[in-house]
Parts: sequence; C-alpha cells; structure tokens
Amino acid sequence: MKIKIIDITHTFQSNIVEKFDAISNINLFINENEYIGIIGPTGSGKTTLIEHLNGLLVPTKGSVEFDYSITQYNKKTKSKEEVKKTKVIKKSWKRIKNINEIRRLVGIVFQFSEYQLFEETVEKDIIFGPINMGIKKEEALEIAKEAIVKVGLDLSFLNKNPFELSGGQKRRVAIAGILSMKPKILIFDEPTAGLDPEGSHEILKLFDQLSKEGTTIIIVTHDLDHVLEHTKRIIFIRKGKIIKDGPTLDILSDEKLLIENKMAIPKIIDLINKINKKYQMNIPYCTNIDQFTKMINQMRKENK
Repeated sequence: MKIKIIDITHTFQSNIVEKFDAISNINLFINENEYIGIIGPTGSGKTTLIEHLNGLLVPTKGSVEFDYSITQYNKKTKSKEEVKKTKVIKKSWKRIKNINEIRRLVGIVFQFSEYQLFEETVEKDIIFGPINMGIKKEEALEIAKEAIVKVGLDLSFLNKNPFELSGGQKRRVAIAGILSMKPKILIFDEPTAGLDPEGSHEILKLFDQLSKEGTTIIIVTHDLDHVLEHTKRIIFIRKGKIIKDGPTLDILSDEKLLIENKMAIPKIIDLINKINKKYQMNIPYCTNIDQFTKMINQMRKENK
C-alpha cells in the first residue's frame, strides 16, 4: 500500500479554541514496506498528521491518496483475485465511500492503547474488529490465535482477562487486535510510553519482525534513541510543517538541528561526538551500542 499526501492543511476552529492550522501544506509519499519515525517537539502536529493516514481526519485543504490491492472473489471465474484500487480523501467529500476498508488496511495504535481494551477475555477483544468487519466467528477465532502468537504471547492468554495482565502484555494484546484486521500499514503513537526497558525492547523487536514480514511501520515518538536504532527514515515536523525528511542516521546525527529544536541528541551520537572531539578521532556514526563496540574493536585490531 502506498500513500500520497498532496499539499494538505488541517485547520481547527471552535468556540473554545482560536482558529489555527495544526498542519500546513504537507507533501509526503509513503512507499510500501517502509520503516518510518515521525518526530518533532510537543504540539508540532505529529498526531494530526497520522490521523489523516487512515481517514480519521479529512484535510481542510489538499488530498490524501491511497493506492492498494485487496483480494476479492470473482463470481465469474469462481476464484480469488488481486484487485488494484485507488481512493482519494479530500474536503469536498461529505461521505467517504468504503472508508472502513482504508481503516482496516491502515491500523493506528494510539498512546496507552491498553486502556482501550474492554472485553472480558483477550480472545473477545481481538475478534471484535474482524467480526464487525463481517468475518464469521469461526474464522475470527483462528485469526485471534495467529495474532496472539505473532505478538509473542502463547495461546493460553486468549482465555485471560485483559485487566489481569501486565502493562506490556496489555499493549501486546491491543496490537494483536489491530493485527487481526490484516493491515498493510501500522502506525504507533508513543508505543513505548509507560513501559519498562524490557517491555520497550520487546515491543520494538515485534515492530522489527513485522517490518521484515513486509508491513510498513510508522512510529511517532519523542524517544530518538529508539528511532535511531530501528527506523530507516525520519519525518521531522515543527509548527505543523515538515522541516526534514530523509535517512534516519543523517537527520539524527545533525546536532545543530536537534539543539535548535530542543530535542535530545541520541545517546550513541552524543557519545561519538564527545569521543571524536576529545581525542581528535573520526569515528563514524552508528545506530546502537553494539555497532559502536564492533567498530571500536575493529579499530583496535587495525592499529595493532
């Protein structure tokens, strides 16, 4: 699935809030099987942007175009076939036809998604979406089994009460509920917020696996260490506009850019900068401590 955002602006206005543009003149292309981090200061428009990616918000100006394919049953040939589709969302549309199809293919897991669990068992929570999309209960139950295993929990969790699980387990169940809809794009808003280091590591490892399987992953977060280690592309938003869009390492190693926007420099980048400055070295940037250790060991071998 590909998404093309063409010159969108979203204006909020109410009796309480003065009229303002949350995002302005955004142009963006999301290709298949990308791994993207969306970053920026608080209030920069990150959440408003992602809510346009599955039709939760309609742009005040501009359009959002979705190119995708779905499997449909052909009555004439009596077989399943891939059908290519294009759907455009723009302000002039009073009613968006088949919007649920887009929302199934582009899943959003909002911050503290575990608080959205409401059924008495994990299984019922996971099958809620598929059944409401018209899938038979027997098939939905099989989908639930696949989804719970995919998020790293065993089948015994299906019969448990969601409210008896740990915070990390609840978040996995919430993600399983989205996975049960078979999305092509998954968007996560602050996915590691409130989790301990082990829980964060496990969630991010899950995202890496989903990415390897072909799902486009988009993470909205303030944690630049996680973004640096896991994503391939950064979209940097400030005051409702995209100020940078490019390879993750290139953007997050730009110390001046991060300082100007009051964002913390990733720890590994900061460490390399300090070592290079203090010892007049030229250690190249990397994305995590394991890569850094390998580089240092290799440099030691070469200097022997």
